[in-house]
Amino acid sequence: MMATISASHPLYLLPLLASLTQIPSIGAEQTFNYEQNMEDVASPRRCSVCASLDSVPVDLLMKKKMFIPKFNSKEDVACKREHPAATLFQRQLSYLKSPKCNLHRHFRPRAMENGFGATMMSLVKPTMHALTYGYCIDKPAQFKMWSSKKCAGWECFFAEVGQPNITGSADLLAAKEGQAHHISATSFLSERLDDKADCIPWWEVQYDTDDDKNAPLQEMCAVQFSHKLLGDGVLPPAFQTKGHFFTVSQITAGLFELAPSVQKRIEDKKQRLGWPKNSPLIGLHVRLGDACIKSEHGIGEHGRKCNQLVDFMQHVRKISNEYSIKNIYLATDSEGVLNDTRQYPQYNWFFDRTTRRGGVLDRKSIEYSLSHKLIDGYDEGLGVIDDVFLLAETHALIGKFTSNIDRVAYQLMTGQSNCYKPYVSLDSTWCFDHGLKSGHSDFGPFWC
Repeated sequence: MMATISASHPLYLLPLLASLTQIPSIGAEQTFNYEQNMEDVASPRRCSVCASLDSVPVDLLMKKKMFIPKFNSKEDVACKREHPAATLFQRQLSYLKSPKCNLHRHFRPRAMENGFGATMMSLVKPTMHALTYGYCIDKPAQFKMWSSKKCAGWECFFAEVGQPNITGSADLLAAKEGQAHHISATSFLSERLDDKADCIPWWEVQYDTDDDKNAPLQEMCAVQFSHKLLGDGVLPPAFQTKGHFFTVSQITAGLFELAPSVQKRIEDKKQRLGWPKNSPLIGLHVRLGDACIKSEHGIGEHGRKCNQLVDFMQHVRKISNEYSIKNIYLATDSEGVLNDTRQYPQYNWFFDRTTRRGGVLDRKSIEYSLSHKLIDGYDEGLGVIDDVFLLAETHALIGKFTSNIDRVAYQLMTGQSNCYKPYVSLDSTWCFDHGLKSGHSDFGPFWC
């Protein structure tokens, strides 16, 4: 019967200090019989398999569309893990975005607003710049699309960052007096002279240039921090041995901490939905809505097809059978998908019936609808955050890595837990290269 619930060393030495182990190869579909090992796992089981960061190749996400790690013992089960490189990364990032940051150089980034996931990811390369070359990050500029009369600032969604009103790029080299700050004896943030300073004014104003006079600057800065084009040299020096995904996931987890009111909103929603406390969930994202408008989102532009719930269910069954997980959190913009869950009564479905679905987004893209004030940007942003952060709280993710939402959710899932949880992407490996069409799915190139 279906249960549906709705309601202390210099920076250059740090790579040598990180925990480096011999990394085994990982197959595309490693599985295990969970039922045979249940006696090894504490009950009730709040968590599931979560592979340590050092147990898999650093480029796993960029090579595999599916990761179903083999279970050997109860040590493979975890909600989250501690990792020295992740702890150091978060210490550095926390300092750079703190009002107490005392480096000489500051900048105030502006998000390039498109879909909410893409908007979040537009701040990752600026943050990589800050970590690599030594800049304090001041309070990001107000949102334009993702706003309304109710609320328009960064704090509408996320925890406070940096100084509220720094003067901007005119004072880049002398925003404050004082010496560069040592976070601790083990983690030194240096203000490097070999800077890519031309990009700082761009990070403060970035927008879709549409081939205007700033188009060359936009492309140059996107390229300067493109891992696909330039490799590990674009990553913060202390973490280059940890790989691209590590850096992006740690930035995602550390930069996008939720505002207290938004965190409370999500906790209230979990209570309303009856979110299980002592059993794991599969996170499933099925996007239809504006993603299926052919004129707006053709395969040639976004590298993906429009899939119904049935197309995801073989992967749901696989994850469910391997890990004995029957609970599914479903994030979708389609009422039809909610109704289709009735065909799968063997699972416990969790979703929010009160979320706005359909309407104008069945006819117009999210960007068009927001820019023309057809929907409330603040309310819509809160709805996206609900889905992304709840997906990140699950124990296995099924979706598409052509979707910004799914990439952000898995980055959060990994950055917050410091381990790799199972995932399946229907159409593409993971990628990040904001501002460049570097992704390549089963159906063609896409922006990632």
